[in-house]
Amino acid sequence: MTGKPSQLSMSFALAGLLGLGTVPATLACGFHSMPEVQLEGMYPGSLSVAVALRQAADQGVIDAAALQAPSKRRALYIDAVGRLYAFREAIAVSPAVAELPASFSLGYVESRLWARYSWSDGKLSVDIHTNGPAQGEAVVLTGEPVVTELLAGRLSVEQALANGMILIDGNETEKMAIRHVLDTTSVVSPRISSR
Repeated sequence: MTGKPSQLSMSFALAGLLGLGTVPATLACGFHSMPEVQLEGMYPGSLSVAVALRQAADQGVIDAAALQAPSKRRALYIDAVGRLYAFREAIAVSPAVAELPASFSLGYVESRLWARYSWSDGKLSVDIHTNGPAQGEAVVLTGEPVVTELLAGRLSVEQALANGMILIDGNETEKMAIRHVLDTTSVVSPRISSR
């Protein structure tokens, strides 16, 4: 780039201003981002799910330690990813799996980590660490400790929904399909445990 110094300064200033307009959801999850990213910016309703998770942790329903700010980020991220894959395995064997929409995104509110579950070549696949839901895509908001307890069979979907630990968003058909799949998903493995 050649030009007068004032033109270069203006170019850099404009580039900096454009960077300030970055949408918070595109920054990163809590395992990789700066702490300033606000929770409610994740997705509408994420704050109420976070409050429900805190209440469940205080009542001993889910592991309170799993809600703490990630300090061993890499190890916790690997655990979180493992649970997202285990969740895929659990819902893939549900007798109602064919009812699922073409795709839906699942967000962990405590870490702001997103995953997209979608059909690929007739199989349910998962993409981890996405930028959040696509426009018009169904959404499941929850927390990693909730998924852990569901997979271990220590928490029912009904209880998690009733207590606000899971929020399902989308059109009525998508919401009912996701709920039906969750209701008919059996425990994957007794190996799933709290941290």
